Amino acid sequence: MDVRETGKSRSQRINIDYYRQKTWLTKSRGLLALVATIAAVGYCVYVYAAGGSSHVSTGPLAAPHASFEQDCGKCHLDFTPISGDALRFASSSSLDRLESACQSCHKVSQHFRGRMKPEFAKIDQHCSACHNDHQGRDNSMIDIDSDKCTQCHANLAATCSGNSLDIKPTVREFTLQSHGDFSALGQGDPGRVKFDHAQHMAPGQVDDGNRGGFLISMLEPSLRDKYRKASEGVSQGDDALVTLSCADCHQFSGTLAEVAVGDVEIGRHVAPISFDQHCAACHSLNAVGRTEETLPLPHAAPWQEVELLIASKVIGGQQLGEIRMPRDAVRKTPLVGEGNSAAIVKSDLVPLPGSTAKSLVTAAVAAGRAALQTRCLQCHEPQDVSDQGIASSRAKQSEPLIPDRWFKRGIYDHAAHRKIDCKFCHRGAYEPGSADGKANDQEVVMIEGIESCTGCHRPAETGTPSSLTDPTTVALLGGQANWASDKCVECHRYHWERPQPAMNPVREVAMTEMIAP
Repeated sequence: MDVRETGKSRSQRINIDYYRQKTWLTKSRGLLALVATIAAVGYCVYVYAAGGSSHVSTGPLAAPHASFEQDCGKCHLDFTPISGDALRFASSSSLDRLESACQSCHKVSQHFRGRMKPEFAKIDQHCSACHNDHQGRDNSMIDIDSDKCTQCHANLAATCSGNSLDIKPTVREFTLQSHGDFSALGQGDPGRVKFDHAQHMAPGQVDDGNRGGFLISMLEPSLRDKYRKASEGVSQGDDALVTLSCADCHQFSGTLAEVAVGDVEIGRHVAPISFDQHCAACHSLNAVGRTEETLPLPHAAPWQEVELLIASKVIGGQQLGEIRMPRDAVRKTPLVGEGNSAAIVKSDLVPLPGSTAKSLVTAAVAAGRAALQTRCLQCHEPQDVSDQGIASSRAKQSEPLIPDRWFKRGIYDHAAHRKIDCKFCHRGAYEPGSADGKANDQEVVMIEGIESCTGCHRPAETGTPSSLTDPTTVALLGGQANWASDKCVECHRYHWERPQPAMNPVREVAMTEMIAP
């Protein structure tokens, strides 16, 4: 039988004024409030008396920010979290203020923020998500751990909106399997100058034995010492073959002993190739009737200017008796840039009855231009030596014929690798080109793949791979350490989506390399 408790029986069981009775907590509440107030006031007095910095700060600022260590308002907004861990609590206004504060000194662009989903765009805007301060004076705020990068790059499909990805969508570590090979290697060489490294590296630049070697004596006297090589302290004589090394053409942009300037380390980059500096010694541009006494023509000058110079040299040379008459090939002395053939440039101009001086000069100019164009086409494509091509190049409205850099999405620091033999990374430059003997270097990027890097750039806990202990490889390394960090920031910079225009050339290199992986 179900017996239910009645209200009367319940009232007899429960004390109806229980809520009026005080517990130990209610009895001590006032005392606890008083103690807490006294403790807070006492702590504030103590902090103020002690200077307070060690109690209200998480640590000293990094050296670059130390100048405003006492001005917290430079970065902080009252009652607004700033650390990357508190990102989910940050409001849009606080992120805007933080980004504005950082960019007042650091003028950097967004990192493809327009492609990101909102939650990842918020990370991109929050500078402190990657750059942590208050870690001491020696803390590097740009030595970013790779997990900051892989939080997006491990799965770009989940990070970005749309399907406009033009880079590998899943990168977790610096290995061939995860990172993939360098994109520049799969796109072909963007350069447009015909060149054969193997031929130029051979003594005398002899091409398959078809002609004699180029001698030191064939260079202008002022350039001979530049190209002499020494063996056991003895320099080459004038009768020795010209033997080039990589450094004769590929020179660092400054001396390796100099220190960093801004974010461009002197010696990091190889300076651009210049015809006048690196080619003219052996390939001077000569018009018809060239002698040792006449000056070579300028490189990449407008054809109108070249024709005027040819006409001036023809007229001036004839008046001074320094230019051979038509069909005269009796000179025996090799001319600068012409090899050691006895028959130098011969003119096909035959004076006709009734010819005027002007017609002869006009014909000489036409023949001189034709001869010069033939020499130009040994290295250049026809469109690049046309009037339009030359004008575009001089106005910098076209891509360089020889790129300054091949890796557009990463950095390679030549200064940091200066002990390593060039052959370690540029093995293809020492091997013959195509089977038909024609230069094809301009079609191939002569840089080894990612596996030439991953042997050294690997996790610190891994051992030295056997590939780096081979005696041949050890010799190529030249005493360079065989371990280096594999962090993303070793090769990639986060900010700057594209180079900014109208910059100082050195600065422009820095901006160009600061591109996402």
